[in-house]
Amino acid sequence: MSPFVQGGRDPRALSARGVCHWLSYAQSDQTGPQPVHTHRSVVQVTGSDGLQTAARIDVVFDPHHERLVVHAVRVHRDGNIRDACAPEAFQLIQRELNLERAVYDGRMTAHMAIPDVREGDVVETAYSIVGANPVLRGLFSWWFVLQWSDPVVETRCTLRVAPDRPLTIRKFGGAKDPVETRDGDVRVLDWRAVDLPPYVPEPRSPPSYVGYASIQVADRLTWGQVADVFHDLYQPAAEMPADLAEAVARISASHADPAVRAVQGLRLVQDSLRYHSVSVGDGGYRPRPVETIWRARYGDCKDASLTLTAVLRALGLQADCALVNTVIGDDLLHAPPNVTAFDHCIVRVRIGDRAFWLDPTSSPQAGDLAHLTQADFHHALPLVRGAGLEAMPRPRMETVCETEEVWTFARRETLPADLVLTTTYRGWRADGMRRWIANEGEEGVRRKLREGLEGELRSPLRELSPFERRDDPRANVLTLTERYEVERPYARQEGAPGLFFQSRDDVVGPTLPPIGPDRRREPLALGTPRRVETVRVLNFPVPMKSVAWRKTVEGPAGLRVQSSLAWPTRTQGRHVLSVEAPESVLPATRTEDYRDFETRAMGLNGVSFAVHFRNGKMVKSSRNGTANLNWFVWFAIVGGLALLRWLTTG
Repeated sequence: MSPFVQGGRDPRALSARGVCHWLSYAQSDQTGPQPVHTHRSVVQVTGSDGLQTAARIDVVFDPHHERLVVHAVRVHRDGNIRDACAPEAFQLIQRELNLERAVYDGRMTAHMAIPDVREGDVVETAYSIVGANPVLRGLFSWWFVLQWSDPVVETRCTLRVAPDRPLTIRKFGGAKDPVETRDGDVRVLDWRAVDLPPYVPEPRSPPSYVGYASIQVADRLTWGQVADVFHDLYQPAAEMPADLAEAVARISASHADPAVRAVQGLRLVQDSLRYHSVSVGDGGYRPRPVETIWRARYGDCKDASLTLTAVLRALGLQADCALVNTVIGDDLLHAPPNVTAFDHCIVRVRIGDRAFWLDPTSSPQAGDLAHLTQADFHHALPLVRGAGLEAMPRPRMETVCETEEVWTFARRETLPADLVLTTTYRGWRADGMRRWIANEGEEGVRRKLREGLEGELRSPLRELSPFERRDDPRANVLTLTERYEVERPYARQEGAPGLFFQSRDDVVGPTLPPIGPDRRREPLALGTPRRVETVRVLNFPVPMKSVAWRKTVEGPAGLRVQSSLAWPTRTQGRHVLSVEAPESVLPATRTEDYRDFETRAMGLNGVSFAVHFRNGKMVKSSRNGTANLNWFVWFAIVGGLALLRWLTTG
């Protein structure tokens, strides 16, 4: 470790939240019998808020195959250096970081509260983690950051490897090439960044997008070689527990169609296993035996996928475990093949010439194989010999939420309006609603639906009857019907005569992600491809002066908003509003086009009208437009007046 030299720069001008980060250094040494990852940090306390950050060291490691070596804990003050490093000063804490997700990995946190740290002190720490999970067979993969969200004066990352070790290096965010030297028979690659501006990722960007300077480096492999590392670990034994074999035999006897067998096998595993991960030691990469999993009736994604593979193979189907990345799956095609590229396991089953991707850790899913919501992670690596990265089918754009509001307005001003709300959910939205009802109960869902609607309509509601539930599990369609009295269907608007009805924004605002006022440099995540539609039927006690219209706004990436108002009769209006979003990501080059589209789309997000009463009764509209009821429709932004309704939009 070279001595730290502060120089003449003002640390307060370089700090954030009371800390100046002088140096962030990381080194990976792959030349010894075990890999060694070294980390060094030099920070200075410039304000009281920085004391909590600087006056502690926390290192997470896996004691089953890693060893922690602390090199230095030093406090620099007024030209003096105090060595605060002592083994007895550390506490070993088993702090499961993913406890809430039922994931236990057995890692330990070595924690030390550094004594007597004051404002102005420079704190220097350095440690190494020696070793790696043996399941990975010594294969190397490293991803490191050169540009942070807080100012860092110098970031340096060094890789030491044998000269003949082939590597693949991928750069992000304008990162530079390394300086390459030799240290005897060691090849040294050194990346150094000085005074890079802080980089804060923009909200609603795709998780796979990396705009800050960083590097991904790995052994030069093929995806087939990566699959070979894990292949043997994910092959279920030929024998399975007796009661599981009996359940599989019942499915086999009842269903000859392979597509039906695949769905029944999936539901057997989804219904039987609860998610619970104990990934201690090599358990982060190796599933347990099917017999152990089935006896305990719990497991993580690896366990559930191995069990489902065993079930489907026993049903005569071609099934294999497959690795996916739930965060950056859309980027895997551009990533160097490496053994740490995946964070989830699913199952690929082949029926005829088609591949279907099943996730046994999902809550029980409805739908036959044609309507079942398949796993969607962009790319997958089946664990078969000679495997390659496979593209997963993109979700088809379907109407996942379709709502019909039937309003019946009373003649008298003081009477409530009747509202019948029928919402049809399809595909993954239907699965989500079933899961919500199963966990909250129908009474809890009824209450939350009503409370959410009261917030959107700004009026108390009285239930006329419990909601009706109609379910078509084969087509994966769920329909709920709610019936209410709306105590205050109208509102007064300051500066305008009469009363106003203003629809809620349950389509445009909740479906289109806001882009914000600033010019954007990152792509915008649009969500799962979907279509959302609301039909409003407005029944009046007296004839209305009809004003019909139809508007369509089209935007980048196939985005479309359609809004129309028609008059089937003089006393009934029909408003239809829909949003189509066929793509998941909007490129950064189209975000200004999206901004213009969003503005125009929000102008179509509802319907509003003014109603006048005479002697407490709604009056008939005159043909010349001068009567007390002045009918008009305008395109007004009402998104800010609405609360998001529970689970009713994509």
